[in-house]
Amino acid sequence: MKRKLFFSLLLLTSTLMFSGCEGDEGEEDEGSTTTAQGWHFQGRDCLACHNSDLNEDKHLLFGGTLYKSATVTDQDNLDNVCGGEFVVNFLDSSLNTIYSSKDYVAVGSDGYKAKGNLFILQRELRLFSAQTYTIQVTDTNGNVMAVSNNTHTFTSADYDSNNPKDYANRLSCNSCHIQGGDQPPLYVQANTNLCQ
Repeated sequence: MKRKLFFSLLLLTSTLMFSGCEGDEGEEDEGSTTTAQGWHFQGRDCLACHNSDLNEDKHLLFGGTLYKSATVTDQDNLDNVCGGEFVVNFLDSSLNTIYSSKDYVAVGSDGYKAKGNLFILQRELRLFSAQTYTIQVTDTNGNVMAVSNNTHTFTSADYDSNNPKDYANRLSCNSCHIQGGDQPPLYVQANTNLCQ
């Protein structure tokens, strides 16, 4: 019996260790999004898994991670990630909101359980209009948490896994915004007390 239990645990551990992109797919949690948030590959190239390895209903139009600080040293430490429900606004040159993630919420999506994740599922919004945008992150009450210092260009083309740092089509935030990357991690610039 002990031997059977040992091998069962060994098999379970191996399965979890080598599960890769689909490591937490299918997990269900009946808690609210703010109390049930947990680990989900924070700081990684979200679209590398979602748009390559996962089913089409899980493909993302864009995705990234919001941290409490630009100087985060451990992207896997959930204490460094800003939790809560976020809205990502795409603003034109006059700072008018052209797209807002609040208009493209995927009811029942497991993605909201992952602490710090910013995204829109591709099934909710296929593509952005080719344009340059200022990106703004707020909480659901409209409190501004972060605003991009530079504008971001989108070409209305699909994500290219061979070119995740596509400066002409900035769909994968964490390709550039990562510790040691081209830009610091996305972080709360206004008030970290807004993080949950």
